[in-house]
This record gives sequence, structure tokens and C-alpha cells, in this order.
Amino acid sequence: MLQCVPMSNDVIVTEDLLIERIREAGLRLTLPRRAVVRALVASDETFISARLIIDHVRDSTGRIEASTVYRILEDLARIGLVHRIPLRDGRSGGWHITLDHDHEHLMCEVCRSTIEVPHTEFAPLYELLRTKYGFQTTPHHFAFLGSCEDCGPQEDHLHPDGSG
Repeated sequence: MLQCVPMSNDVIVTEDLLIERIREAGLRLTLPRRAVVRALVASDETFISARLIIDHVRDSTGRIEASTVYRILEDLARIGLVHRIPLRDGRSGGWHITLDHDHEHLMCEVCRSTIEVPHTEFAPLYELLRTKYGFQTTPHHFAFLGSCEDCGPQEDHLHPDGSG
């Protein structure tokens, strides 16, 4: 059965669609690339860890080097199909399919829950950056990291004013 991931703007991301985009970008469709795409699409997680992707690929194709999976993920990120959200201390928050996204994320570094926020809610911030700092943003895909309401402020992650 073909897995699909519904996106917030009604684009249904299937393995076939990602493969088509890989080919359009001029990348060869290798067995390992196909296996990584399958792992991304099959995941129920908003952000899937590289470790889970590697495990899924190994289950479906046999032995594969972790470095190969990381190179494939970097290739997919370079052509805009996925995005990696890093957490504090360089830990990876996971990989996320970013094809035709119209939202950003608020990601809890404690429980890893995420909240999708429409791009339109960031429009005032983009305008402030442009008018006050002369900085033109190129919004692609990002996440604000912190802690969700359930996890509360974290003592080891204080803001400069001393608040959580």
C-alpha cells in the first residue's frame, strides 16, 4: 500500500511525488534514495530522527552505512524536499518533509511535540526585519525551539532577562 502524508495546504505527499521531484532535480534514483524516501513518507512522526530513518532503511534494504543515509538526507535538503531541525547542543530534532509547506513549527525540546503555525502569522515579523533592520527574509522552513505549555519553562534554558 502506498503511504501518503497530508500537508497543511492539501498537497498529498506520496513516495511517487518525492521520487518525481528527485528526478526533476537531476538526482539519480538509487535504491538507498528510494528507501530513505519510503522511510520519510511511512513515518507517523512530524519529525523523524535519522536513527529511525536508518533503522527503517536497514529493515527494507539490508545493510547500509549511516553515512550514506545522512548524505541522502543532505541531498534531499539541498533540493528542498526535507529540512532538519537541530536542537540545543547540536542534537537533531529530526527530519521533516518540507515540500510545498505553508507553515512553520514551534517545537518543544523536552517532549518533542510540535505546533504548526501558518506563514501568515509570521508576516509582521518578516516586515519588522525588513523595515527596522533592512533584512529581507527568504522564509523557507524553520522552527522556534523552546518548551510547550505542558513541559513549562526549563531551568537550563533561561532567556537573557532571566525568565524561562
